Amino acid sequence: MDNDRIKITIQVAQRPMTITIQKEWEHYFREAEKIINDSFLEFAKKWTYTDQQDLLSKILVDFVVKWLADEERLKGFDEEVVPMMESLKQLTDKFEVD
Repeated sequence: MDNDRIKITIQVAQRPMTITIQKEWEHYFREAEKIINDSFLEFAKKWTYTDQQDLLSKILVDFVVKWLADEERLKGFDEEVVPMMESLKQLTDKFEVD
């Protein structure tokens, strides 16, 4: 195994998963584990289900929808801010002191 990769075990919906990841990404995987399991409990309280796969599918769809909405908002933000930053750069270039 490479020095920059580690093997970790996370639990999702009470199912252990052993995965090999980049060392610097471990905290993201641990946080994802917590968020997914918290969401699982929250969704389990709201909906009746016969299979955990049903809840995990709903959680996945919910996450992707939120991600897409965030991406759209960020794109709109970029479209507004980038021209302002370019204008600001032009102004600061005029006042540059040697």
